[in-house]
Amino acid sequence: MTDELLSLGAGALVDESAIDMTTDDGGVLEVWTISSNGAAVRASAPRLDVREGMQLECRIIIGSFPHRIQSVVEQAEVQSQSRASVTLRVTDVALDGKRRRSHRRAVSMPATLTALVCDRLVPGEHLSGMINDLSEGGIAISVPDLRPRAGDRLRVRARVFEGTIDCELRIVSARASDSAGSLLLGCAFLEPPAEMVATLRRLLERIEAGEPALAAPDRGVRESLRIHGDSVAEARPALRALPLRNRGLASA
Repeated sequence: MTDELLSLGAGALVDESAIDMTTDDGGVLEVWTISSNGAAVRASAPRLDVREGMQLECRIIIGSFPHRIQSVVEQAEVQSQSRASVTLRVTDVALDGKRRRSHRRAVSMPATLTALVCDRLVPGEHLSGMINDLSEGGIAISVPDLRPRAGDRLRVRARVFEGTIDCELRIVSARASDSAGSLLLGCAFLEPPAEMVATLRRLLERIEAGEPALAAPDRGVRESLRIHGDSVAEARPALRALPLRNRGLASA
């Protein structure tokens, strides 16, 4: 491993400013990176969770390619009641050869997340989000909230024409999205029920066929129009029965 590559990895950590790193015992540690000098990174971490000699690992995009960065905590000193000043030494930087077990497809549909076991979210708290891509194994969802963390467990619910996506999930990664004050969460489904898996497969098949993946309309509107299918033909009789002033709203 060349010094230049290790320095590149250290600089990439600093560019992140705040990053969730996996510990050697399987935990997740939020590290705030400040500056780098060669392979050494000056940073800050939760005082009670970090210790000298701890191995830390994370995944970062460098030059459009995902890399796995490994480091060790060389020094950890008390900085405040909650934070410790730490020095990380980058020990390895390598291309991440791991591939997703299932291919993800781009979508755009609203969903609701409900906190279950989270670091900074109260159990039962709801977050509105937008699913950006999905597969049989998980989703990427953007939320206008900076509190979710890797390792959090939540429940996602979204309605599509094929059925309902309703399952517990775990946040695998959390990074800043394109919108200020928002995060893009990479999430893995936890024991999805067979009915939901079937719904996902039908939805993914429709996307593969080139059709858009859209959220199902509000159930109350469909029931009020007595529409029980998805075709436009079934909707026309109900729309004709509406007063003219309501037709535009109903067909929007």
